[in-house]
Amino acid sequence: MTEQEIRTLLNKLLKDVFRKVLRLQEKEVSRATGSHISRTEMHMLEAIGDSPKATLTGVAEELGITKATASVSASRLEKKKYIEKVKSAKDKRLNILKLTEKGEYCCAKHRQFHETMIERLLRDFKISEYPEVLASFQRLADFFAEFETNKK
Repeated sequence: MTEQEIRTLLNKLLKDVFRKVLRLQEKEVSRATGSHISRTEMHMLEAIGDSPKATLTGVAEELGITKATASVSASRLEKKKYIEKVKSAKDKRLNILKLTEKGEYCCAKHRQFHETMIERLLRDFKISEYPEVLASFQRLADFFAEFETNKK
């Protein structure tokens, strides 16, 4: 195989993997919860669930999205009853974003999707091969972190 053929194949594989993961994640979470949830909304729920005092600004920074995008998603999530906005006890101008029971269920289904994905990924490898798999993914993660940093 020529270097150009390898590059072409690698590009195709990367695009296919990313598309499939994103599509499957959205489909599985929507199926489990009974309503459509976009990727941005799902990742907002996850960020809110990970932070007991999540604010719109904090979530936007965490996800690398604008405050306006976060605000639109938060409004949709509130309308769908996945989150609630609670006034901060310390600063009444500030809203704390909290998951509702429905939001917590959705996050649990999202975590379950990721756990299943990892389980299925690893099942075809021997335990002795795990370090190589991990090293490969670490190199990929490092590449994207560097790529993102250099794009700013």
